[in-house]
Amino acid sequence: MANQKHTQSDRSTPLVSPLTSNQFLRPDNVPFWQFLDELSIPYQKKDFPFLTNYASPRIKPVFNFDHYMSIKSRGEALSYLYSGLGRALNYVGPVLDQELKNGFNDHTDRHTLWVSQTGLELLQRAGTSFDGSGIFDERTEVLMTLVGMTHDLGNLQTRKEHSTYSAWLLTKLFERSSKNAYEFRQALYAILFHEEPVLIQNKLDLADGTPLQWALVAADKMHVGRDRIGGRSFENGVKKDAFSDIHTLLNALIVRSSWHLGVGEFVWNLDFSVDQLEKKFKSFTKGNSRLWMPSLFQKMFISDGTMYRESFSELFNKMYCDRMKLAARSLFLLFPYVHTFKVILTDNDTRLKVGSGSMTVFKLHR
Repeated sequence: MANQKHTQSDRSTPLVSPLTSNQFLRPDNVPFWQFLDELSIPYQKKDFPFLTNYASPRIKPVFNFDHYMSIKSRGEALSYLYSGLGRALNYVGPVLDQELKNGFNDHTDRHTLWVSQTGLELLQRAGTSFDGSGIFDERTEVLMTLVGMTHDLGNLQTRKEHSTYSAWLLTKLFERSSKNAYEFRQALYAILFHEEPVLIQNKLDLADGTPLQWALVAADKMHVGRDRIGGRSFENGVKKDAFSDIHTLLNALIVRSSWHLGVGEFVWNLDFSVDQLEKKFKSFTKGNSRLWMPSLFQKMFISDGTMYRESFSELFNKMYCDRMKLAARSLFLLFPYVHTFKVILTDNDTRLKVGSGSMTVFKLHR
């Protein structure tokens, strides 16, 4: 059973929104439709069922939280959420792509679906309810689906403080009564505090949260790999130096990310392969189906015999050490019997050039 301390998250959620109305504005007060027009992001207003057609769109409630909490499964919950969110989640990617020359890592519903499913699997394996007070149940299933699908929705307004905007949007999207007020607070709390800077800023200890929050944090941090490469990065590819963004490079080198629970340990598996790429990765190759590799990797292999997987491991640790530590902390809280968190990298050398193998990238003990 997960840690049943949930004193902090039982309090009224400290939701202090930078927004004061139901208008859908960017932080500089630019209306959302105008923002899309100025950046030439193609859109259809019908893709945003929760926004009005006014020049300065307003948010209208499209959900009822009591109704939502009567749903029994993730499948039903997803159907219900998509009916109100429309295709809006797929605009988060193009919006975030504006922030960097070669785009941002993917935050469309490829990401939110992965997070909601993985978070659900983690809670099922932990066998705990959303607040740690009982066993896993259908209410936990639909709450995890909700926070997984909406935790990054605030990125439509701003990357900075996006968790605050995401939680604020939830208060506007759902009509609600006092019937499920406790559950709604838990959802808000998990979304608000799924990023470490926000926890630090508010002087909150992750251990004072709930399993719902811990599952969201862990799933969010563990989503890496090729399906996290954003649209602009695909378009730019090698020709426009998309790999100058280290996050894009690292994600491209990870074929898939998975996890399993061992005896007293949680293992995060990264499948690393630099050989074959699907057709959609053509822009990241030189036309021979082999992924372009950084010159540093090549030089270290030629001069010192350093395997690509070892170079990758060093770079992954440098970029994602804090991310891995936060995932580990969340998992230790979710699984009290787990005492070790490991990241294992497996290299499948299908061309038989440097040999297949596996190595421990990162290890943390409780």
